[in-house]
Amino acid sequence: MAEGAVRRPNIRDVAARAGVSYQTVSRALNGHPNVRPETLAKVEAAIVELGFRPNAAARALVRRSSRTIGLLTLPTTDYGPQTQAIAIETAARDAGYRIVLTNAASTSVDDLAAGLRFLRETSVDALVVSVAETSMLEALAQLSVGVPYVTLEPTGLAFGHSVAIDQRVGARLAVEHLAGLGHHRLWHLRGPDGSIDAGARARGFAERTGELGLASEGTMVGDWSADSGYAIGRRMLADGARAVVVANDQMALGLMHACRDAGLSVPGDVSIVGFDDVPEAAHYPTALTTVRQEFEQVGTAAMRVLLDDLAGRAGLVHLRIPPVLIERGSTAAPAP
Repeated sequence: MAEGAVRRPNIRDVAARAGVSYQTVSRALNGHPNVRPETLAKVEAAIVELGFRPNAAARALVRRSSRTIGLLTLPTTDYGPQTQAIAIETAARDAGYRIVLTNAASTSVDDLAAGLRFLRETSVDALVVSVAETSMLEALAQLSVGVPYVTLEPTGLAFGHSVAIDQRVGARLAVEHLAGLGHHRLWHLRGPDGSIDAGARARGFAERTGELGLASEGTMVGDWSADSGYAIGRRMLADGARAVVVANDQMALGLMHACRDAGLSVPGDVSIVGFDDVPEAAHYPTALTTVRQEFEQVGTAAMRVLLDDLAGRAGLVHLRIPPVLIERGSTAAPAP
């Protein structure tokens, strides 16, 4: 095991904590009639304390199903998280489960851990963690979650399942599109530090520009808002940016505004590729070329993974859904 790695508790750990043999733990997990009630109680307590989660049988031993799924998210009205949440709730309801939702107060490790603890205390059967922040991985590492969970982020570094759009692939598609139009000098307006998705897109941008021998002229950091796209866009344009991969559609809208104020046309002077394909993207002042994320598919797939786990049908799953480039009017060959 690598230095610093956290080992999951196993059946022998449960036996040691309960003060019984591992054969006794196995009999308890399988409902053997010869396990005494007091021994069963010790095994149950050890499972909870250690966060032992081998399969559906062990979970059923500790508690009855509540038919409830917990959803941890951040307070936001952004299109992507809202669409994912709706898909999760719909899929859960179709399967006979209810959703208990809580918003973490912030992206701090303490606030995320508090949200996770709150959901666990409601006796949920499983968790969906819709917080794609590096601090979320730290919060999960601090806690013994004790139930199946799925993160909606692309690292696969948590102990649970993960379902996500392949963010690196999306950024690579954007770079390839601009390169195919003849652009050789590219800029990147990325999302905030700490965002797992923003980091993955930035890596995809850097990788593909390098592989294609393009000049990566600069990366600037925004906060996902159109206002930041406008403010940072003005600086980019002043520095000569003429082909920009933007990490979301809202910042791309702000960049379009900056182009207009600078007397530059899109795509005649500046080509812009966004990321997300929000419903309004086709109706921007210039219809936005963007990378489409199938947010509904992410939510539905996340619930399918959890339901399979609860039914004892799933091993550990890391599902990556490929994005698609949607070509509209905001990109063109560079001006002569």
